[in-house]
Amino acid sequence: MNNELELMKTRDICSQLGITPRTLDRYRKRKKSENPFPDPDCAYMGGSNKWLASKVIEWQKKEMRRKTRLPMSHLNLVRDEKGRLCRPTDDSR
Repeated sequence: MNNELELMKTRDICSQLGITPRTLDRYRKRKKSENPFPDPDCAYMGGSNKWLASKVIEWQKKEMRRKTRLPMSHLNLVRDEKGRLCRPTDDSR
């Protein structure tokens, strides 16, 4: 990826990230605060979407810095008498 104007197709991006096209679509639909995947730079009716490789790399860098909840962290929450998880309220923080 030496060329700054190199374009990547959906299949190229999915291969690089190890995800499915459906997951890429979900990344594109994220809220602005959750680092959504950028819109395609080239999108034609009946053609494949294409992104600038530089934008894909920039998104990856932001994604690696993004703070996320640890997997299974909800298992450490306190439970009530019926065994239901008790989520912390804003007052307890």
